[in-house]
Amino acid sequence: MSEENGITETTATTAETTATTTAGTTTPQSFIGEDGTFSEGWRDKYVPEDVRGEAVFDRVKTIQGMAKSLANAERMVGADKIIKPSDKFGDSDWDAYHMAGGWTNEPIPITAPEGLPEGIWSDERAQTFSEGFNKLRLNPKQVAGIMEMYNSDLAQQLTNMNNNSETARDELRTALLAEKGNALAQFQHNGNFAIEKGTKGDEELKARIVAKYGDDPDLVRLLGNLGGEFQESGSIPVTAMAPTPADIDKKISDIHNSDAFMKPTHPDHKATMATLARLHREKATVRQPV
Repeated sequence: MSEENGITETTATTAETTATTTAGTTTPQSFIGEDGTFSEGWRDKYVPEDVRGEAVFDRVKTIQGMAKSLANAERMVGADKIIKPSDKFGDSDWDAYHMAGGWTNEPIPITAPEGLPEGIWSDERAQTFSEGFNKLRLNPKQVAGIMEMYNSDLAQQLTNMNNNSETARDELRTALLAEKGNALAQFQHNGNFAIEKGTKGDEELKARIVAKYGDDPDLVRLLGNLGGEFQESGSIPVTAMAPTPADIDKKISDIHNSDAFMKPTHPDHKATMATLARLHREKATVRQPV
């Protein structure tokens, strides 16, 4: 170790080495931004070539995303997995696939929805549906969803049918009232006699008939006609019937076609005109459909 100008040989050598090392050091390029975002080229730099083309690296954009993906993959280790179906699947493969999705391989009981009218639901049909759903390997959630849609549609159909039925019944009532007018009450009275005859004193049967069909316009017409037949045969008392609108119209038409109406000099002209006025007043009081 020698000294020259106050500097030892060892000191000079160390300083020279340090300077050389500092000058030869380069800062490595970073492919991760301060926010963790990968910059272009990171995959080529850090991802091994044999896995570089995997789709996961297309989705991962940040170091945070890569960490999350790694954690999720770790959670999946040992978890149940569903194999993607292929055209090579056999029945046993499909069974395993659908069982992984919740299929139980047992028919799922199906019950009638609340409020369904009698005669609509069939346990036999429900059993057939249940067995069919099982053959399709449907899970309970799928069966419940299908039945919910089916029951909703069924309820709407029943509502529509009831509305249509009530509309048709209203139209029949209107037609009956338009035809009978003020005679409707007597017509219904004749129908009540027909019910009495048909039930033969059985009050319970009569009550059921009236409860079920009492306001049905077709039955009112049927029983009224039948009561009229009983009247003609003398089986029930004769009831004076008010003229129907058709009866009044016929009388008016007959007067219009008579000589007494068309000829003012006819001796009965005045009386005929009075009768005509009365008929028009009577027609104006006829019950009308509402």
